[in-house]
Amino acid sequence: MRFLVRWQTPIALVVVLVLTHAIYTRMQTHSATVIEQRNEAGDVVAMSEYVKGRILDVVRVVPEEETGNEAHILDIELLGGAFAGRRALFRNYVNPGGFPMLNVNATIGDIVLCRVGGSGDILNARNLVQDYNRDGFIIALLGILFAVMIVIGRATGIRSVITMVVNGLILYFVMLPLIHKGYDPVWTVVLTCALISVQSRLIVAGPGRKTYAAILGTVGGVVIAGFIVIYAQQQLHFTGVEKANAVDLVESRSADYIDFAGLLLAGMLIGLLGVANDAAIEVASAMEEVNEANPDLSIPRLMTSGMNVGTDILGTMTNTVVFLYFGMRLLIVLTVAGTAIFPFTTMQLFSLGVVAAEIVRVVAGTLGLVITIPLTAGISALLHLQARRRKAVYA
Repeated sequence: MRFLVRWQTPIALVVVLVLTHAIYTRMQTHSATVIEQRNEAGDVVAMSEYVKGRILDVVRVVPEEETGNEAHILDIELLGGAFAGRRALFRNYVNPGGFPMLNVNATIGDIVLCRVGGSGDILNARNLVQDYNRDGFIIALLGILFAVMIVIGRATGIRSVITMVVNGLILYFVMLPLIHKGYDPVWTVVLTCALISVQSRLIVAGPGRKTYAAILGTVGGVVIAGFIVIYAQQQLHFTGVEKANAVDLVESRSADYIDFAGLLLAGMLIGLLGVANDAAIEVASAMEEVNEANPDLSIPRLMTSGMNVGTDILGTMTNTVVFLYFGMRLLIVLTVAGTAIFPFTTMQLFSLGVVAAEIVRVVAGTLGLVITIPLTAGISALLHLQARRRKAVYA
């Protein structure tokens, strides 16, 4: 046991580095089938898939006078999928004067995301470069983040890394499948927030009064914020398709099962979880410390101490919420501020669904945070009162 305590940081660091390398290597050869046709015997006769490919050479550049585009003919080695190891010619359409988001300016040695099709062992003659390969860098960045957290935080850092990984698994394997199956997105997110809050606090802080108070305070704040956004939806008539990303969902085969308005409201809630969780645990921890330092302090005074800490937190946390959403929606802020660029009056702008939705997002998130603080203080005070009564009975 002493050995594990002494060597837990180096062991955890090695595990993170090995897993990061393994996941990075696996993702380079990963493929995703888009279309697959089978014959009566069940054999694949035609298919189309996304794969990674390494650019070996730029064979030629073919200008298209009518559109102004350039077709870059690239020699690419496929790294995964049904045609792994094969070389093929790919077209990469580039508009030199167009939007950067529509161009993939890849060069020799780059790894790109390709759309490739074929039948049996025969590759299609026309294949396309789809986008830059970004997941490799993201995986490496996450590995660096986890490693730094472990080196600096040691035991607490290890628990924090475990918490982050479990949170990601809950989002991917619980929240997303439930929403896809047609469950109400708002209450699905509330359930997800409850699960994340429970496991985060239990792993990082362990069971105890401050943990239970923080969990109940966080969930209570999210639930109340849920009622606020539902009421706002009824009053403001959001459709949920104000976002450009919604077009992709509308065109997908699963669009019939998706409640777009509910997704919009759920997105408003999930951003609240982090700051509400932090505020709740700080209030509960402060009350725990005050109670241990002065066990004879009255419950009302104990709750007042928690509220004093909460009000100090409130000033910084509300700014965190506002600036977090501000940074995420900078284009919308530009739309509101730049009326010379976007020909709308201020009155029209505040009536636009996309602008109103962002305002409600900030207000609901801030209200949820504000409510979390007294809720946590009250619950923590009740838990301490029960503990004192039990102690008095057994004394």
